[in-house]
Amino acid sequence: MSTDGDSIMTPLVRGLLAALSVLGIGLAVVVVPALAAQVAGTASSATALDAVLIALNVLVLGHGGGVVLSTGVIDGAVTLTPVGLQILLVLLAALSLRRVGHRLELVRGDGVLRVGALRDAGVSLAAFGGTHAIGLAVLAAIGRSADAAPMVTSAVVSGALVAVGGGLIGLLWSLRREPTTAVPGVRVLELLPAPYGAVARSALLAVLGLFGAGMLLVLVLMLTHVPAQSALFAQLDPGIVGGLVLTLLQLALLPLLAVWALVVLLGGTVVVGTSTGISLGEVQTGVLPALPILGALPEPGDLPGATWALMLVPALAVGLGAVSLVRDVAELERREQITAWITYPVVVVVAVLLLAGLTTGGIGDGRLVHLGPAMGTLVLPLLGVVVLATGLVLAVLATDLVPWTRRTIASLRERVDAAESAERGEGAGPRGSTGTRGSFGSRWRTGGAAADGTDSDEMDADGQDADGATDDDADTADDEHPLDVDDADAWDEGAEDGDEQDEDPVGDQDDDARDEDAWSADAADVAAADHADEDPTEPPADEDPFSPRAGR
Repeated sequence: MSTDGDSIMTPLVRGLLAALSVLGIGLAVVVVPALAAQVAGTASSATALDAVLIALNVLVLGHGGGVVLSTGVIDGAVTLTPVGLQILLVLLAALSLRRVGHRLELVRGDGVLRVGALRDAGVSLAAFGGTHAIGLAVLAAIGRSADAAPMVTSAVVSGALVAVGGGLIGLLWSLRREPTTAVPGVRVLELLPAPYGAVARSALLAVLGLFGAGMLLVLVLMLTHVPAQSALFAQLDPGIVGGLVLTLLQLALLPLLAVWALVVLLGGTVVVGTSTGISLGEVQTGVLPALPILGALPEPGDLPGATWALMLVPALAVGLGAVSLVRDVAELERREQITAWITYPVVVVVAVLLLAGLTTGGIGDGRLVHLGPAMGTLVLPLLGVVVLATGLVLAVLATDLVPWTRRTIASLRERVDAAESAERGEGAGPRGSTGTRGSFGSRWRTGGAAADGTDSDEMDADGQDADGATDDDADTADDEHPLDVDDADAWDEGAEDGDEQDEDPVGDQDDDARDEDAWSADAADVAAADHADEDPTEPPADEDPFSPRAGR
Protein backbone atom coordinates (compact mmCIF):
# COMPACT_ATOMS: atom_id res chain seq x y z
CA MET A 1 0.00 0.00 0.00
CA SER A 2 1.30 3.50 -0.80
CA THR A 3 2.39 5.98 1.85
CA ASP A 4 1.26 9.20 0.15
CA GLY A 5 -1.54 11.53 1.25
CA ASP A 6 -4.38 9.03 0.85
CA SER A 7 -2.61 6.50 3.16
CA ILE A 8 -4.40 8.11 6.12
CA MET A 9 -7.75 8.67 4.43
CA THR A 10 -8.09 5.11 3.24
CA PRO A 11 -7.94 3.40 6.70
CA LEU A 12 -10.04 6.23 8.16
CA VAL A 13 -12.78 5.79 5.61
CA ARG A 14 -12.66 2.03 5.86
CA GLY A 15 -13.04 2.18 9.63
CA LEU A 16 -15.97 4.60 9.38
CA LEU A 17 -17.79 2.46 6.83
CA ALA A 18 -17.18 -0.66 8.89
CA ALA A 19 -18.75 0.98 11.94
CA LEU A 20 -21.84 2.02 10.00
CA SER A 21 -22.25 -1.50 8.63
CA VAL A 22 -22.03 -3.05 12.08
CA LEU A 23 -24.59 -0.59 13.47
CA GLY A 24 -26.93 -1.33 10.57
CA ILE A 25 -26.70 -5.08 11.06
CA GLY A 26 -27.17 -4.76 14.81
CA LEU A 27 -30.19 -2.53 14.32
CA ALA A 28 -31.73 -5.05 11.96
CA VAL A 29 -31.14 -7.86 14.45
CA VAL A 30 -33.30 -6.14 17.09
CA VAL A 31 -35.84 -4.26 14.95
CA VAL A 32 -37.03 -7.14 12.77
CA PRO A 33 -38.10 -9.41 15.67
CA ALA A 34 -39.75 -6.45 17.41
CA LEU A 35 -41.81 -5.57 14.35
CA ALA A 36 -42.71 -9.22 13.84
CA ALA A 37 -43.94 -9.51 17.41
CA GLN A 38 -45.95 -6.30 17.06
CA VAL A 39 -47.65 -7.52 13.91
CA ALA A 40 -48.41 -10.95 15.33
CA GLY A 41 -49.60 -9.63 18.69
CA THR A 42 -53.25 -8.91 17.99
CA ALA A 43 -54.02 -8.41 21.66
CA SER A 44 -51.34 -5.72 21.98
CA SER A 45 -52.04 -2.02 21.48
CA ALA A 46 -48.42 -1.20 20.61
CA THR A 47 -47.75 0.41 17.26
CA ALA A 48 -44.89 -0.17 14.85
CA LEU A 49 -43.17 2.94 16.19
CA ASP A 50 -43.37 1.54 19.69
CA ALA A 51 -41.79 -1.69 18.45
CA VAL A 52 -38.91 0.28 16.87
CA LEU A 53 -38.34 2.26 20.07
CA ILE A 54 -38.31 -0.93 22.11
CA ALA A 55 -35.78 -2.36 19.66
CA LEU A 56 -33.50 0.67 20.10
CA ASN A 57 -33.61 0.23 23.87
CA VAL A 58 -32.73 -3.44 23.50
CA LEU A 59 -29.80 -2.48 21.25
CA VAL A 60 -28.45 -0.18 23.95
CA LEU A 61 -28.85 -2.92 26.55
CA GLY A 62 -27.09 -5.35 24.22
CA HIS A 63 -24.01 -3.12 24.19
CA GLY A 64 -23.99 -3.03 28.00
CA GLY A 65 -25.74 0.31 28.47
CA GLY A 66 -28.68 1.17 30.70
CA VAL A 67 -32.31 2.06 30.20
CA VAL A 68 -34.61 3.86 32.66
CA LEU A 69 -38.16 2.47 32.74
CA SER A 70 -41.27 4.12 34.14
CA THR A 71 -44.07 1.76 33.16
CA GLY A 72 -45.79 1.54 36.52
CA VAL A 73 -45.03 -2.15 36.72
CA ILE A 74 -41.25 -1.70 36.55
CA ASP A 75 -39.79 1.62 37.61
CA GLY A 76 -36.09 2.32 37.67
CA ALA A 77 -32.96 1.52 35.72
CA VAL A 78 -32.47 -1.71 33.81
CA THR A 79 -28.79 -2.64 33.68
CA LEU A 80 -28.93 -6.38 33.06
CA THR A 81 -27.12 -7.10 29.80
CA PRO A 82 -28.33 -9.78 27.37
CA VAL A 83 -24.89 -11.34 27.00
CA GLY A 84 -25.86 -13.34 23.93
CA LEU A 85 -26.65 -10.16 21.99
CA GLN A 86 -23.44 -8.57 23.24
CA ILE A 87 -21.38 -11.52 22.01
CA LEU A 88 -23.07 -11.21 18.61
CA LEU A 89 -22.21 -7.51 18.38
CA VAL A 90 -18.58 -8.15 19.34
CA LEU A 91 -18.38 -10.88 16.69
CA LEU A 92 -19.81 -8.52 14.05
CA ALA A 93 -17.21 -5.88 14.95
CA ALA A 94 -14.40 -8.44 14.75
CA LEU A 95 -15.48 -9.73 11.35
CA SER A 96 -15.81 -6.19 9.98
CA LEU A 97 -12.33 -5.08 11.10
CA ARG A 98 -10.86 -8.37 9.89
CA ARG A 99 -12.00 -7.49 6.40
CA VAL A 100 -10.53 -4.00 6.82
CA GLY A 101 -7.20 -5.50 7.88
CA HIS A 102 -7.09 -7.73 4.82
CA ARG A 103 -7.86 -4.83 2.50
CA LEU A 104 -5.20 -2.68 4.11
CA GLU A 105 -2.67 -5.47 3.46
CA LEU A 106 -1.00 -5.11 6.81
CA VAL A 107 1.23 -8.14 6.18
CA ARG A 108 3.50 -8.54 3.19
CA GLY A 109 3.81 -11.69 1.14
CA ASP A 110 6.81 -12.84 3.15
CA GLY A 111 4.81 -12.74 6.40
CA VAL A 112 6.34 -9.48 7.75
CA LEU A 113 4.41 -6.33 8.66
CA ARG A 114 4.73 -3.70 5.98
CA VAL A 115 5.89 -0.18 6.64
CA GLY A 116 3.11 1.90 8.23
CA ALA A 117 0.97 -1.12 9.02
CA LEU A 118 0.58 -0.27 12.71
CA ARG A 119 -0.34 3.34 11.90
CA ASP A 120 -3.02 2.32 9.40
CA ALA A 121 -4.43 -0.29 11.75
CA GLY A 122 -4.62 2.26 14.58
CA VAL A 123 -6.35 4.84 12.40
CA SER A 124 -8.94 2.38 11.18
CA LEU A 125 -9.61 1.11 14.72
CA ALA A 126 -10.02 4.65 16.09
CA ALA A 127 -12.38 5.60 13.28
CA PHE A 128 -14.38 2.42 13.80
CA GLY A 129 -14.69 2.83 17.58
CA GLY A 130 -15.53 6.54 17.46
CA THR A 131 -18.13 6.20 14.74
CA HIS A 132 -19.76 3.21 16.45
CA ALA A 133 -19.99 5.00 19.82
CA ILE A 134 -21.39 8.19 18.34
CA GLY A 135 -23.89 6.26 16.22
CA LEU A 136 -25.12 4.28 19.22
CA ALA A 137 -25.51 7.50 21.21
CA VAL A 138 -27.64 8.93 18.41
CA LEU A 139 -29.81 5.82 18.34
CA ALA A 140 -30.17 5.97 22.14
CA ALA A 141 -31.39 9.56 21.92
CA ILE A 142 -33.86 8.59 19.22
CA GLY A 143 -35.18 5.70 21.30
CA ARG A 144 -36.48 7.86 24.14
CA SER A 145 -40.16 7.59 24.95
CA ALA A 146 -42.57 8.19 27.82
CA ASP A 147 -42.01 4.70 29.18
CA ALA A 148 -38.32 4.10 28.42
CA ALA A 149 -35.32 6.40 28.19
CA PRO A 150 -31.89 4.97 27.26
CA MET A 151 -28.97 6.51 29.11
CA VAL A 152 -26.89 8.25 26.44
CA THR A 153 -23.69 8.37 28.45
CA SER A 154 -23.72 4.66 29.12
CA ALA A 155 -24.52 4.10 25.45
CA VAL A 156 -21.40 6.01 24.38
CA VAL A 157 -19.11 4.18 26.79
CA SER A 158 -20.51 0.73 26.16
CA GLY A 159 -20.58 1.28 22.40
CA ALA A 160 -16.92 2.32 22.37
CA LEU A 161 -15.90 -0.70 24.45
CA VAL A 162 -17.71 -3.17 22.21
CA ALA A 163 -16.35 -1.55 19.04
CA VAL A 164 -12.75 -1.27 20.20
CA GLY A 165 -12.69 -4.73 21.75
CA GLY A 166 -14.25 -6.43 18.76
CA GLY A 167 -12.23 -4.34 16.28
CA LEU A 168 -8.93 -5.19 17.97
CA ILE A 169 -9.77 -8.88 17.81
CA GLY A 170 -10.56 -8.50 14.12
CA LEU A 171 -7.31 -6.72 13.28
CA LEU A 172 -5.24 -9.31 15.09
CA TRP A 173 -7.22 -11.99 13.35
CA SER A 174 -6.34 -10.44 9.97
CA LEU A 175 -2.61 -10.93 10.69
CA ARG A 176 -2.96 -14.69 10.77
CA ARG A 177 -1.30 -16.48 7.86
CA GLU A 178 -1.13 -20.15 7.03
CA PRO A 179 2.41 -21.51 6.54
CA THR A 180 3.66 -22.25 3.04
CA THR A 181 6.78 -23.89 1.66
CA ALA A 182 8.52 -20.52 1.35
CA VAL A 183 6.93 -18.39 4.12
CA PRO A 184 6.39 -19.44 7.75
CA GLY A 185 2.91 -19.15 9.18
CA VAL A 186 1.78 -16.33 11.47
CA ARG A 187 -0.25 -17.06 14.61
CA VAL A 188 -1.85 -14.24 16.54
CA LEU A 189 -0.84 -15.42 20.01
CA GLU A 190 2.68 -16.15 18.82
CA LEU A 191 3.11 -12.41 18.21
CA LEU A 192 3.27 -11.95 21.99
CA PRO A 193 6.71 -12.27 23.61
CA ALA A 194 7.55 -15.49 25.43
CA PRO A 195 6.12 -16.77 27.66
CA TYR A 196 2.99 -14.59 27.46
CA GLY A 197 1.80 -16.14 24.22
CA ALA A 198 1.66 -19.54 25.90
CA VAL A 199 -0.06 -18.01 28.94
CA ALA A 200 -2.71 -16.34 26.75
CA ARG A 201 -3.35 -19.58 24.88
CA SER A 202 -3.67 -21.65 28.05
CA ALA A 203 -5.82 -19.04 29.82
CA LEU A 204 -8.15 -18.86 26.82
CA LEU A 205 -8.47 -22.64 26.87
CA ALA A 206 -9.25 -22.59 30.59
CA VAL A 207 -11.85 -19.79 30.32
CA LEU A 208 -13.60 -21.53 27.42
CA GLY A 209 -13.64 -24.74 29.46
CA LEU A 210 -15.13 -22.90 32.44
CA PHE A 211 -17.79 -21.28 30.27
CA GLY A 212 -18.56 -24.68 28.74
CA ALA A 213 -18.98 -26.17 32.22
CA GLY A 214 -21.52 -23.49 33.11
CA MET A 215 -23.38 -23.96 29.83
CA LEU A 216 -23.47 -27.72 30.40
CA LEU A 217 -25.06 -27.23 33.81
CA VAL A 218 -27.72 -24.93 32.34
CA LEU A 219 -28.57 -27.44 29.62
CA VAL A 220 -28.86 -30.24 32.16
CA LEU A 221 -31.22 -28.13 34.29
CA MET A 222 -33.30 -27.25 31.24
CA LEU A 223 -33.64 -30.89 30.26
CA THR A 224 -34.64 -31.93 33.77
CA HIS A 225 -37.21 -29.11 34.14
CA VAL A 226 -39.03 -29.34 30.83
CA PRO A 227 -42.54 -29.56 32.40
CA ALA A 228 -42.09 -26.33 34.37
CA GLN A 229 -40.85 -24.46 31.30
CA SER A 230 -43.69 -25.79 29.18
CA ALA A 231 -46.21 -24.58 31.76
CA LEU A 232 -44.77 -21.05 31.68
CA PHE A 233 -44.75 -21.02 27.89
CA ALA A 234 -48.39 -22.12 27.82
CA GLN A 235 -49.37 -19.35 30.24
CA LEU A 236 -47.80 -16.70 28.01
CA ASP A 237 -49.44 -18.12 24.84
CA PRO A 238 -47.28 -16.01 22.51
CA GLY A 239 -48.34 -17.66 19.27
CA ILE A 240 -46.03 -18.72 16.46
CA VAL A 241 -44.31 -15.41 15.75
CA GLY A 242 -44.34 -14.37 19.35
CA GLY A 243 -42.89 -17.74 20.28
CA LEU A 244 -40.01 -17.19 17.86
CA VAL A 245 -39.33 -13.76 19.34
CA LEU A 246 -39.50 -15.19 22.86
CA THR A 247 -37.06 -17.91 21.85
CA LEU A 248 -34.62 -15.31 20.48
CA LEU A 249 -34.87 -13.40 23.76
CA GLN A 250 -34.09 -16.52 25.74
CA LEU A 251 -31.14 -17.32 23.48
CA ALA A 252 -29.80 -13.83 24.21
CA LEU A 253 -30.05 -14.61 27.93
CA LEU A 254 -28.58 -18.14 27.71
CA PRO A 255 -24.89 -17.11 27.98
CA LEU A 256 -25.86 -14.93 30.95
CA LEU A 257 -27.31 -17.94 32.73
CA ALA A 258 -24.23 -19.97 31.78
CA VAL A 259 -21.98 -17.49 33.58
CA TRP A 260 -24.30 -17.58 36.58
CA ALA A 261 -24.09 -21.37 36.61
CA LEU A 262 -20.29 -21.13 36.43
CA VAL A 263 -20.28 -18.88 39.48
CA VAL A 264 -22.33 -21.46 41.37
CA LEU A 265 -19.98 -24.27 40.28
CA LEU A 266 -17.03 -22.27 41.59
CA GLY A 267 -18.63 -22.02 45.02
CA GLY A 268 -20.13 -18.53 44.77
CA THR A 269 -23.70 -17.32 45.16
CA VAL A 270 -26.02 -15.91 42.50
CA VAL A 271 -28.67 -13.44 43.61
CA VAL A 272 -32.02 -13.45 41.78
CA GLY A 273 -33.71 -10.78 43.85
CA THR A 274 -33.86 -9.38 47.33
CA SER A 275 -33.23 -11.98 50.07
CA THR A 276 -32.56 -14.72 47.54
CA GLY A 277 -29.55 -16.74 46.53
CA ILE A 278 -28.54 -19.84 44.63
CA SER A 279 -25.44 -21.75 45.68
CA LEU A 280 -24.20 -25.30 46.04
CA GLY A 281 -25.53 -25.35 49.58
CA GLU A 282 -29.09 -24.08 49.19
CA VAL A 283 -31.56 -22.46 46.80
CA GLN A 284 -33.70 -19.46 47.80
CA THR A 285 -35.77 -17.86 45.06
CA GLY A 286 -38.51 -15.25 45.04
CA VAL A 287 -40.79 -13.74 42.40
CA LEU A 288 -39.15 -13.94 38.98
CA PRO A 289 -40.11 -12.71 35.51
CA ALA A 290 -42.37 -15.09 33.60
CA LEU A 291 -39.68 -16.37 31.24
CA PRO A 292 -39.85 -20.08 30.44
CA ILE A 293 -36.07 -20.47 30.71
CA LEU A 294 -36.22 -19.38 34.35
CA GLY A 295 -38.35 -22.44 35.06
CA ALA A 296 -35.12 -24.44 34.90
CA LEU A 297 -33.97 -23.04 38.24
CA PRO A 298 -33.82 -25.63 41.05
CA GLU A 299 -36.60 -25.82 43.58
CA PRO A 300 -36.06 -23.82 46.81
CA GLY A 301 -34.51 -25.76 49.67
CA ASP A 302 -31.25 -27.21 50.94
CA LEU A 303 -29.10 -29.20 48.55
CA PRO A 304 -27.30 -32.42 49.54
CA GLY A 305 -23.71 -32.19 50.69
CA ALA A 306 -22.50 -34.18 47.68
CA THR A 307 -23.40 -31.18 45.50
CA TRP A 308 -20.15 -29.51 46.57
CA ALA A 309 -18.31 -32.16 44.56
CA LEU A 310 -19.37 -30.23 41.44
CA MET A 311 -16.51 -27.83 42.15
CA LEU A 312 -14.26 -30.48 40.63
CA VAL A 313 -15.71 -29.67 37.19
CA PRO A 314 -14.25 -26.13 36.94
CA ALA A 315 -11.07 -27.38 38.60
CA LEU A 316 -10.73 -29.87 35.75
CA ALA A 317 -11.02 -27.07 33.17
CA VAL A 318 -8.34 -25.04 34.94
CA GLY A 319 -6.15 -28.12 35.17
CA LEU A 320 -6.41 -28.73 31.41
CA GLY A 321 -5.23 -25.19 30.76
CA ALA A 322 -2.32 -25.71 33.17
CA VAL A 323 -1.33 -28.93 31.39
CA SER A 324 -1.25 -27.05 28.08
CA LEU A 325 0.88 -24.33 29.68
CA VAL A 326 3.43 -26.79 31.07
CA ARG A 327 3.86 -28.38 27.65
CA ASP A 328 4.16 -25.03 25.86
CA VAL A 329 6.87 -23.65 28.16
CA ALA A 330 8.82 -26.88 28.58
CA GLU A 331 11.62 -25.65 26.31
CA LEU A 332 11.97 -22.21 27.91
CA GLU A 333 14.37 -21.14 30.61
CA ARG A 334 13.47 -21.68 34.24
CA ARG A 335 12.84 -17.99 34.91
CA GLU A 336 10.40 -17.73 32.00
CA GLN A 337 8.68 -20.91 33.14
CA ILE A 338 8.18 -19.52 36.63
CA THR A 339 6.82 -16.28 35.13
CA ALA A 340 4.30 -18.28 33.08
CA TRP A 341 3.28 -20.42 36.05
CA ILE A 342 2.56 -17.33 38.15
CA THR A 343 0.85 -15.35 35.38
CA TYR A 344 -1.52 -18.11 34.29
CA PRO A 345 -3.69 -18.30 37.47
CA VAL A 346 -3.74 -14.51 37.71
CA VAL A 347 -5.07 -14.18 34.16
CA VAL A 348 -7.70 -16.87 34.70
CA VAL A 349 -8.94 -15.29 37.94
CA VAL A 350 -9.15 -11.82 36.39
CA ALA A 351 -10.98 -13.15 33.32
CA VAL A 352 -13.57 -15.00 35.42
CA LEU A 353 -14.15 -11.96 37.62
CA LEU A 354 -14.67 -9.81 34.53
CA LEU A 355 -17.21 -12.27 33.14
CA ALA A 356 -19.04 -12.38 36.45
CA GLY A 357 -19.04 -8.58 36.68
CA LEU A 358 -20.47 -8.20 33.18
CA THR A 359 -23.42 -10.42 34.09
CA THR A 360 -24.49 -8.43 37.14
CA GLY A 361 -27.26 -5.87 36.95
CA GLY A 362 -30.81 -5.17 37.96
CA ILE A 363 -34.33 -4.60 36.71
CA GLY A 364 -36.03 -1.58 38.29
CA ASP A 365 -35.94 -0.54 41.91
CA GLY A 366 -38.03 -3.37 43.35
CA ARG A 367 -37.20 -6.93 44.30
CA LEU A 368 -35.10 -7.42 41.16
CA VAL A 369 -32.78 -4.51 41.82
CA HIS A 370 -29.87 -6.94 42.42
CA LEU A 371 -29.37 -9.75 39.92
CA GLY A 372 -26.32 -11.81 39.18
CA PRO A 373 -23.25 -13.06 41.05
CA ALA A 374 -22.48 -11.81 44.54
CA MET A 375 -18.84 -10.93 43.93
CA GLY A 376 -17.91 -11.11 47.60
CA THR A 377 -18.83 -14.80 47.72
CA LEU A 378 -16.89 -15.65 44.55
CA VAL A 379 -13.37 -14.33 45.12
CA LEU A 380 -12.09 -16.79 47.73
CA PRO A 381 -13.46 -20.03 46.24
CA LEU A 382 -12.32 -18.92 42.78
CA LEU A 383 -8.79 -18.35 44.07
CA GLY A 384 -8.83 -21.71 45.81
CA VAL A 385 -9.99 -23.66 42.75
CA VAL A 386 -7.60 -21.95 40.32
CA VAL A 387 -4.54 -21.99 42.57
CA LEU A 388 -5.01 -25.55 43.81
CA ALA A 389 -5.72 -26.97 40.35
CA THR A 390 -2.74 -25.16 38.85
CA GLY A 391 -0.46 -26.11 41.74
CA LEU A 392 -1.45 -29.77 41.51
CA VAL A 393 -0.68 -29.90 37.79
CA LEU A 394 2.65 -28.13 38.29
CA ALA A 395 3.58 -30.47 41.14
CA VAL A 396 2.91 -33.51 38.96
CA LEU A 397 4.25 -32.35 35.58
CA ALA A 398 6.70 -29.52 36.23
CA THR A 399 8.64 -30.97 39.18
CA ASP A 400 10.38 -34.25 40.07
CA LEU A 401 7.58 -35.29 42.42
CA VAL A 402 6.37 -38.21 40.30
CA PRO A 403 9.87 -39.59 39.49
CA TRP A 404 10.91 -39.14 43.13
CA THR A 405 7.79 -40.96 44.30
CA ARG A 406 8.45 -43.81 41.90
CA ARG A 407 12.06 -44.07 43.03
CA THR A 408 11.02 -44.02 46.68
CA ILE A 409 8.44 -46.76 46.17
CA ALA A 410 10.94 -48.87 44.23
CA SER A 411 13.60 -48.42 46.93
CA LEU A 412 11.13 -49.30 49.66
CA ARG A 413 10.07 -52.39 47.76
CA GLU A 414 13.69 -53.47 47.35
CA ARG A 415 14.35 -53.03 51.07
CA VAL A 416 11.27 -55.06 51.94
CA ASP A 417 12.32 -57.86 49.57
CA ALA A 418 15.85 -57.84 50.97
CA ALA A 419 14.53 -58.01 54.53
CA GLU A 420 12.25 -60.93 53.66
CA SER A 421 15.10 -62.77 51.96
CA ALA A 422 17.39 -62.21 54.95
CA GLU A 423 14.67 -63.39 57.31
CA ARG A 424 14.15 -66.59 55.33
CA GLY A 425 17.93 -67.23 55.27
CA GLU A 426 18.38 -66.64 59.01
CA GLY A 427 15.35 -68.81 59.81
CA ALA A 428 16.77 -71.78 57.86
CA GLY A 429 20.32 -71.52 59.37
CA PRO A 430 19.58 -71.47 63.11
CA ARG A 431 17.11 -74.35 62.84
CA GLY A 432 19.77 -76.71 61.46
CA SER A 433 22.44 -75.67 63.94
CA THR A 434 20.03 -75.82 66.85
CA GLY A 435 19.17 -79.41 66.10
CA THR A 436 22.86 -80.43 66.28
CA ARG A 437 23.47 -78.60 69.49
CA GLY A 438 20.27 -79.98 70.96
CA SER A 439 21.29 -83.62 70.31
CA PHE A 440 24.72 -83.03 71.79
CA GLY A 441 23.25 -81.26 74.81
CA SER A 442 20.77 -84.04 75.44
CA ARG A 443 23.56 -86.59 75.36
CA TRP A 444 25.65 -84.42 77.67
CA ARG A 445 22.75 -84.09 80.09
CA THR A 446 22.12 -87.85 80.01
CA GLY A 447 25.75 -88.66 80.53
CA GLY A 448 25.98 -86.20 83.37
CA ALA A 449 23.03 -87.75 85.08
CA ALA A 450 24.54 -91.23 84.73
CA ALA A 451 27.85 -90.06 86.10
CA ASP A 452 26.12 -88.67 89.15
CA GLY A 453 24.22 -91.94 89.63
CA THR A 454 20.82 -90.27 89.25
CA ASP A 455 18.03 -90.68 86.73
CA SER A 456 16.63 -87.71 84.87
CA ASP A 457 13.19 -89.37 84.80
CA GLU A 458 11.17 -90.40 87.82
CA MET A 459 11.09 -94.12 88.59
CA ASP A 460 8.12 -96.01 89.85
CA ALA A 461 8.20 -98.73 92.43
CA ASP A 462 8.97 -101.46 89.87
CA GLY A 463 12.12 -99.67 88.68
CA GLN A 464 10.43 -98.32 85.51
CA ASP A 465 10.10 -94.76 84.42
CA ALA A 466 6.98 -93.12 83.02
CA ASP A 467 7.65 -94.58 79.55
CA GLY A 468 7.93 -98.10 80.86
CA ALA A 469 11.71 -98.42 80.50
CA THR A 470 13.59 -100.35 83.22
CA ASP A 471 16.93 -99.60 84.82
CA ASP A 472 18.53 -102.27 82.67
CA ASP A 473 17.23 -100.52 79.58
CA ALA A 474 18.76 -97.27 80.79
CA ASP A 475 22.08 -99.03 81.44
CA THR A 476 21.94 -100.54 77.98
CA ALA A 477 21.38 -97.07 76.48
CA ASP A 478 24.31 -95.75 78.50
CA ASP A 479 26.51 -98.58 77.24
CA GLU A 480 25.55 -97.76 73.68
CA HIS A 481 26.81 -94.17 74.19
CA PRO A 482 30.06 -94.49 76.12
CA LEU A 483 31.38 -91.21 74.79
CA ASP A 484 28.82 -88.95 76.43
CA VAL A 485 30.81 -88.25 79.58
CA ASP A 486 34.06 -87.98 77.69
CA ASP A 487 32.41 -85.60 75.25
CA ALA A 488 31.27 -83.39 78.11
CA ASP A 489 34.75 -83.42 79.63
CA ALA A 490 36.25 -82.60 76.26
CA TRP A 491 33.79 -79.74 75.90
CA ASP A 492 34.79 -78.39 79.34
CA GLU A 493 38.50 -78.76 78.57
CA GLY A 494 38.04 -77.02 75.25
CA ALA A 495 36.24 -74.16 76.96
CA GLU A 496 39.02 -73.84 79.56
CA ASP A 497 41.62 -73.89 76.82
CA GLY A 498 39.69 -71.18 75.01
CA ASP A 499 39.62 -69.05 78.15
CA GLU A 500 43.36 -69.52 78.63
CA GLN A 501 43.95 -68.56 75.04
CA ASP A 502 41.91 -65.38 75.53
CA GLU A 503 43.83 -64.50 78.66
CA ASP A 504 47.23 -65.12 77.03
CA PRO A 505 47.09 -63.84 73.43
CA VAL A 506 50.89 -64.24 73.02
CA GLY A 507 50.99 -67.89 74.19
CA ASP A 508 52.92 -70.63 72.61
CA GLN A 509 51.85 -71.55 69.05
CA ASP A 510 52.36 -75.27 69.74
CA ASP A 511 49.80 -75.24 72.56
CA ASP A 512 47.29 -73.57 70.22
CA ALA A 513 47.92 -76.21 67.57
CA ARG A 514 47.47 -79.05 70.08
CA ASP A 515 44.24 -77.46 71.35
CA GLU A 516 42.94 -77.20 67.79
CA ASP A 517 43.80 -80.87 67.16
CA ALA A 518 42.06 -81.93 70.36
CA TRP A 519 39.02 -79.84 69.45
CA SER A 520 38.95 -81.39 65.95
CA ALA A 521 39.16 -84.90 67.43
CA ASP A 522 36.34 -84.16 69.84
CA ALA A 523 34.24 -82.74 67.02
CA ALA A 524 34.89 -85.89 64.96
CA ASP A 525 33.80 -88.08 67.91
CA VAL A 526 30.65 -86.02 68.31
CA ALA A 527 29.88 -86.36 64.58
CA ALA A 528 30.39 -90.11 64.79
CA ALA A 529 28.07 -90.32 67.77
CA ASP A 530 25.43 -88.30 65.88
CA HIS A 531 25.76 -90.66 62.97
CA ALA A 532 25.31 -93.62 65.28
CA ASP A 533 22.19 -92.01 66.79
CA GLU A 534 20.70 -91.46 63.36
CA ASP A 535 21.35 -95.08 62.22
CA PRO A 536 17.99 -96.42 61.03
CA THR A 537 18.90 -99.97 62.08
CA GLU A 538 19.29 -99.04 65.75
CA PRO A 539 16.19 -99.86 67.81
CA PRO A 540 14.75 -97.33 70.18
CA ALA A 541 16.05 -97.28 73.73
CA ASP A 542 12.77 -98.50 75.22
CA GLU A 543 12.39 -101.45 72.82
CA ASP A 544 13.63 -105.00 73.53
CA PRO A 545 16.68 -105.64 71.29
CA PHE A 546 15.73 -109.34 70.96
CA SER A 547 12.17 -108.70 69.79
CA PRO A 548 11.24 -109.57 66.15
CA ARG A 549 10.89 -105.91 65.30
CA ALA A 550 14.38 -105.18 66.59
CA GLY A 551 15.70 -108.07 64.58
CA ARG A 552 14.48 -106.36 61.44
